[in-house]
Amino acid sequence: MPVRVIVFDFDGTLIDSNQLKYDAFFKLFPSDDLHKKIVTEVLSEILEGSRYVILRETIKRRNTEMNEGELDNNVQVLAAKYNVIVTDGAKHCKEKPGAKEVLESLSKRYNLYLNSTTPETSLKDIVKHRKWENYFCDIFGYPNDKTSVLLDIIKTESINPDELLVVGDGKSDMDSSKRTGCKFFPINRSNSLQKLLYYYNH
Repeated sequence: MPVRVIVFDFDGTLIDSNQLKYDAFFKLFPSDDLHKKIVTEVLSEILEGSRYVILRETIKRRNTEMNEGELDNNVQVLAAKYNVIVTDGAKHCKEKPGAKEVLESLSKRYNLYLNSTTPETSLKDIVKHRKWENYFCDIFGYPNDKTSVLLDIIKTESINPDELLVVGDGKSDMDSSKRTGCKFFPINRSNSLQKLLYYYNH
């Protein structure tokens, strides 16, 4: 069936922020070799985990005797700092080539949504700063689960799963589309936003 709804990931799909988010974790801890090693290891093991999961695991490895209450408190404090660094950076980092043009063109033909692991409040703030909010019917971020969001959109739009196209650069985007029976367009070296526009703007 033809696509009626397109759901975009955000980081690495519409804006070039993956490196920014990666580097931000290192800024939260001392810059000695031990902490660099721990952060690098955790990030390699939990590639697409939420910031809370990554921070919790990093803190646990650097302080094995911390109790759960202290751990939770430390995670919340560092997550708030991380959020400030990333939100400010994401407002000003480069958009992926053609992102605004793609959103402007496709929003005239399809209902567009945003589905990201970025905290929803921050995500909406970044999108508003970039003046992109009018392109989307709705914007979903953490703590929403990507798969659950897709199921909710299918229900809201009263469409079949294969009438929804997920556009993203991560495994979580591909996995959520598979679980829900939606179509998937990967953003990678072979597939750009311009190619998406070519395929779906005719």
